[in-house]
Amino acid sequence: MTILLVGLGLIVCMVFITRMLINSLTQERFQSVMRLLIPAYLLINLYLTILMREPAENSPVILVPLHAFFGMLGWDVREFSDFGRLLQGVWSEPVFFTPATMVGVAQNLVLFVPFGFLLCGASKQPHTLRILLMGLLLSLCVELCQMLFHLGWFEVDDILHNTLGTYLGICLYRWTARRTTT
Repeated sequence: MTILLVGLGLIVCMVFITRMLINSLTQERFQSVMRLLIPAYLLINLYLTILMREPAENSPVILVPLHAFFGMLGWDVREFSDFGRLLQGVWSEPVFFTPATMVGVAQNLVLFVPFGFLLCGASKQPHTLRILLMGLLLSLCVELCQMLFHLGWFEVDDILHNTLGTYLGICLYRWTARRTTT
């Protein structure tokens, strides 16, 4: 929960600072500032997703897409005969709706919003698909490291949520830039 609150606070600060800098700096200088912030973000992401975690013996791999949402809806994928047979053995136990599930989804979204925001701000002509691909690849790297070093669960949902967070960052940057320059 702390990570979520800190992340939301940082996003608000990022938007506020961007609104101040976008009008006071030339476009090239502003993009340089955004480029300088990307390594800082990557270090924070590395710390939060890998370095601050303790190795665990049980690090499951969950390949069921939208696993958390099935749990929130109270569905057990094993009850859907065709889908259940397809994913047999992957769904180890039913997931139930808990506030922790919602916090986990929100943390994954918030964690990657700055990545999309900064990449969009650092680019002369930002291409949404390229930035989304970078977010997807970064998320995949994080998940693979967590799996290989037993530092967390490898979940397809995390990759989806992180990529969606990257997209939200792109949208937030474009909204901020549009509101600031008009």
